[in-house]
Amino acid sequence: MMTTSTQRLLELSAAAPAADGGDLRDLLREGNVLYHQGLQETHQATATRLQGLSTADLAAAADAANVPYDPSRDRAEMILLLALAEWDMTPAALAYSAMVEDAARRGVSLLPEE
Repeated sequence: MMTTSTQRLLELSAAAPAADGGDLRDLLREGNVLYHQGLQETHQATATRLQGLSTADLAAAADAANVPYDPSRDRAEMILLLALAEWDMTPAALAYSAMVEDAARRGVSLLPEE
């Protein structure tokens, strides 16, 4: 059976509490790739779904998603913000965010220390 990126992200998040040091960093690294892949897939689906909307309907969609509509932003940016809001509420994205926060509390991050 094939594992989807969101399923794998949930698996990584479940494994993270038992991992430490380099193992946890490896989970974060793989999770980061999958998080961005999920965002990209959501962005593509959102762009397809919203492609024919008028500016007023796009503003209404932003309002419904609690994304502040700013007329100075171009359409592509607004669609990206809507996709990000949608993706960030998925179980996989929420699990990854929790994994990153837990890792940070334990002193593990993907960012190099300065």
